[in-house]
Amino acid sequence: MRNPILYGDKTFSDCFRSYYQPLCYFASGYVKDSEKAEDVVQDVFVRLLEQPQQFADEEHLKGWLYKSVRNACLDDIKLSEIHARVLEEVQQNATEETADLFHGIVRSEIYARILEAVDELPVACGTIFRMAYLEGLENEEIAARLNLSVNTVKSQKNKAKNQLRELLKDLYPVISGVSFEALMRWLF
Repeated sequence: MRNPILYGDKTFSDCFRSYYQPLCYFASGYVKDSEKAEDVVQDVFVRLLEQPQQFADEEHLKGWLYKSVRNACLDDIKLSEIHARVLEEVQQNATEETADLFHGIVRSEIYARILEAVDELPVACGTIFRMAYLEGLENEEIAARLNLSVNTVKSQKNKAKNQLRELLKDLYPVISGVSFEALMRWLF
């Protein structure tokens, strides 16, 4: 192992023995974690060993060591803040994605349950309901296609809604407070 001379007759080993503990204490004031402080100081000493420099005197060496440790601590703090921000964003996105997933599942289950209930309606009610809510047709369009009066279409839609409310009453805890029209807009 090399043991370069850093200034005068002082070697790397002399420097390490003299400054390691005080630099760790100094670093812990920045990073607030003794193990992290030791890592930072060790990294500075490794850099000094890998790229030895000649210092004019001990004060020059000491200044370089303390500045290097301070800068390394500040870099570590910045990196920790970036990691924390990224982690927070990932957690927030995961929370939003989980909520979106949950809403998608609930929406799909409600949709499937409504379609099952629509199949239980009388034929005329079911046909008009599908045309109005699944195809998005206006009352006039439905009336023209089925050769019915607009009032008959409205009446059949209301009949379908009332029957669906009864058929879907088990869903009310999930969709309570939501009007039928709002539910249909949300689903279709």
